[in-house]
Amino acid sequence: MARDKLNAAAYDLSVFEETQRKVNKENRKKKSNLIKINAKKNIESLRRKTSPVLIAAVSLCTAAVTAVGVWIVCNNVRLNELNQEVTDARSELSHQANLQDEFQMRIDSKLTSSMIEDYAEGKLGMSRVKNAQKKFVSLSDGDFGEVIRSDGTNTVIELMKNVFKEQ
Repeated sequence: MARDKLNAAAYDLSVFEETQRKVNKENRKKKSNLIKINAKKNIESLRRKTSPVLIAAVSLCTAAVTAVGVWIVCNNVRLNELNQEVTDARSELSHQANLQDEFQMRIDSKLTSSMIEDYAEGKLGMSRVKNAQKKFVSLSDGDFGEVIRSDGTNTVIELMKNVFKEQ
């Protein structure tokens, strides 16, 4: 018998009858989510309240953030300009060094040692050094050392006296 009730409940078609639908639709119409507002009275209460202090604080914060942003952008532009100047100066330096090497090579190719020797002998009256003209000089007869403190009794004052006596 319980089994028949369960099977009968599964095939209950009374749920789909129109009477039930009409009652459900009428119940839905009664429950309205609309709120009626008197526009003239409530416009002022619905408006956002603004305070002059809040407006000033927001304005100052906005101005500060804008100023920092502009400062960062200006510094980046200046940094890029300086980097470009450094790059240009380096390329100019490299170009000038290449020109100096080129001119030095031209000078070296035009002035050979034989040309310099001929000029020195002909115009300046110079001659090459001969072995007989060379004289070797000995700068020292040998290394020697002098003991300043022999027994450890000399003080700094005595050492200073000895230094001035020798001169």
